[in-house]
Amino acid sequence: MTEESAREQRPATPQLSAAKRRQILAGARETFRELGYEHASVDAIAARAGVAKATVYNHFADKSALFAACFSEGADAMRDELRAVLAAPCDDLEKALQSAGENIVAVLLSCEALAMHRNAGELIARFPEIGRMFWERGPRLTYELIAGYLTKKAEHGALRIEDPYSAAVQFVMLCKGDLVTKAFLGVEKKPSGDEVRETVRRAVRTFLGAYRR
Repeated sequence: MTEESAREQRPATPQLSAAKRRQILAGARETFRELGYEHASVDAIAARAGVAKATVYNHFADKSALFAACFSEGADAMRDELRAVLAAPCDDLEKALQSAGENIVAVLLSCEALAMHRNAGELIARFPEIGRMFWERGPRLTYELIAGYLTKKAEHGALRIEDPYSAAVQFVMLCKGDLVTKAFLGVEKKPSGDEVRETVRRAVRTFLGAYRR
């Protein structure tokens, strides 16, 4: 069967299609992480996912669409986890921000996140829409989620914030410190849990020093 005739076949059932999509994305994430975007062929992705190449094309238009879907799915999962952390009952604001900060930094330091951002650097010059997608599906939504949390704390009198979105950006930047940049550049190995906790602890105290009521 040719690739063209495979694409013309009737789509699988919704349940099978969703399962295949997850299977393909899992293979794509591993391939992008190991080979980088340029060297990650659709053939390699299909082989890693354990599906036919035609099956990949039944679900995704091309390799760039696959990459975008991998990032978008990962970003959504990260926000769901952060949302759960922020929603956890906690009367101690410093402790709550510490948990949120450690969660954010842990995600940014993960092998998958670092690989995705390195791969994006190869693409943005040729496909500016990839950069826009990264921004819209990643940092912007994360900042808005944190801004919503900070707004509620301000309404309850715990914080004094005029611009919650800007405060959210500042919080994330403080929590990252120099850990994420050094990991991204390969200057140092992944920092220890103690290093992450201490960096976030300093960030939270600086943040509360500026915004606590």
